[in-house]
Amino acid sequence: MLEVKFAEVDRNALQELGMNILSTGALNTPGSISTQQFSSPTSSELSSSIGAHLTGFGTQYNLADLLNIFVFRPDLNLGLLIKALQQKSLLQTLAEPNLIALEGKEASFLAGGEFPVPIVQGTSGNSSISIQFKEFGVRLKFVANPNPDGTINLHVAPEVSALDYTNSVTLSGFLIPALSTRKAETEVQLKDGQSFAVAGLLDNRVTKINSKIPWLGDVPILGNLFKSSRFVKAKTELLVMVTPRLIKPLEPGQPQPLPQFPVPFLDNEKFNGKTGKAPDANSPRPAG
Repeated sequence: MLEVKFAEVDRNALQELGMNILSTGALNTPGSISTQQFSSPTSSELSSSIGAHLTGFGTQYNLADLLNIFVFRPDLNLGLLIKALQQKSLLQTLAEPNLIALEGKEASFLAGGEFPVPIVQGTSGNSSISIQFKEFGVRLKFVANPNPDGTINLHVAPEVSALDYTNSVTLSGFLIPALSTRKAETEVQLKDGQSFAVAGLLDNRVTKINSKIPWLGDVPILGNLFKSSRFVKAKTELLVMVTPRLIKPLEPGQPQPLPQFPVPFLDNEKFNGKTGKAPDANSPRPAG
């Protein structure tokens, strides 16, 4: 029996900075100026009484995002919408499959799905399209061979794949996503109950998008009002822990062991960057 733990830790950092200039009717010309990276109000969303005095003047505009900075001059019917956003997120995906196989026989595990891929067959004049399904997700294959001295020769191949629409292609009108895959394959020799880990499968991606309005964004100093930027940094690390065990059938009348609930092995205190002394294994723990 092979006990496997998959842990995928995903860190994302996002920074956005942009500005929209809008008019609710100055000189009878309602509208907005935007780099289109952030949503800007349309003419139908802006309403005011054009030409009215300051007394009794009314302007309405609905803000969909409360993380914005909004400045408005009612006497000029001119507004400024600034968006400055910083976001950090953490995601941990954990799978703990247990596989049982006979000596020298391959066992496999897949937790994921399949996506259709159209395949063009035949010539251009007489062609047909067939559909094939490709698998993706958390996959594991292994072959175990026990030795007389109690050790186990283990050939293991873990793999984690996900759909990647940023590198997709279009074939005959069908959108086919790419696969982002991280996998490893190795052979080790372990004793019953020993564990080994495969780590360091990192995926670092940095994306920076700058947008500006032509000509206006090139003006010195004032051109910054017509620019926007978006910076995304993603870091994903995959950790796989494998523990082989030799098992025997239960004897007649022997009670069956109860299943154990999985316990996350990610230390939140250390992962969040907090420093401090590690807790002592012999120190008392709070009840609960």
